[in-house]
Amino acid sequence: MFEIVFLGTGGGRFAMITQRRRTGGLRIVSNQLGLHVDPGPGALVYSLEMGLDPQKIDAILVSHSHLDHTNDVGALIEAMTHGTTKKRGILAAARSVISGNEVCDSAISRYHKGLPEKIVEAKVGAIFTVGDVSVKVCKAVHSDPDAVGFRFEAGVLGSFAYMPDSEYFEGIDGFYGGVRLLILSVLRPWGEPWKGHMSSDEAAKTISEVRPELAVITHFGMRMILQGPDREAGLIEKATGVRTIAAKDSMSITLGEKIQMGKPEKQADLTKFVGP
Repeated sequence: MFEIVFLGTGGGRFAMITQRRRTGGLRIVSNQLGLHVDPGPGALVYSLEMGLDPQKIDAILVSHSHLDHTNDVGALIEAMTHGTTKKRGILAAARSVISGNEVCDSAISRYHKGLPEKIVEAKVGAIFTVGDVSVKVCKAVHSDPDAVGFRFEAGVLGSFAYMPDSEYFEGIDGFYGGVRLLILSVLRPWGEPWKGHMSSDEAAKTISEVRPELAVITHFGMRMILQGPDREAGLIEKATGVRTIAAKDSMSITLGEKIQMGKPEKQADLTKFVGP
């Protein structure tokens, strides 16, 4: 059984700087394993708030080198390595995150890159293992040309995938097709495209081709938040016939024989700091 906890469902600069939706990324937990995917601002604090010990992380996965996906990666590396006292854990990250590229600077200091037991440069098509889970690196098309998604093969429980910021591309089902659960970053509402990102209508096209058992949309920009993610999920479900839900901060999903949703946990009130 795997539990996937949404430590944030916000994306883009304005959702990030206001924290209208949190930006802590995803925590994936089983009895043997702890993964953190795309630890943006708040990942450490929100993990602690929800009782998810960051020192129990076995691997940190980072899709690309933008702040809303990388801000807390150094702090989580220090937690994963038990305050830098033990060389342990895996850092699997896009080339831009580790080394930088022509668009983005490296998101991780040289010091922090020396702490994990293993570093995997996540290139499309690469496969690596974390515990008993096989992870395949999948294509994404974003303003960071090294951006990637991740597909997790979980044995008898089947597979699930996380697709970060990306626009639709031909052959998308070749990377994400056949998964039971697709977690899809959908920054903008229906009919409001933005290059390198996905709007609800592009998400519907993607989901129609991938045909997961359940689709979960997340990583909402301010336009999406104001429009209403639940409404957008309904439009996608109507267009595709695939059950689609909009993630909420601190919501959890359990992947077992069935896919079940957990209710969001009570969250601290941050409006005194960031406004209503």
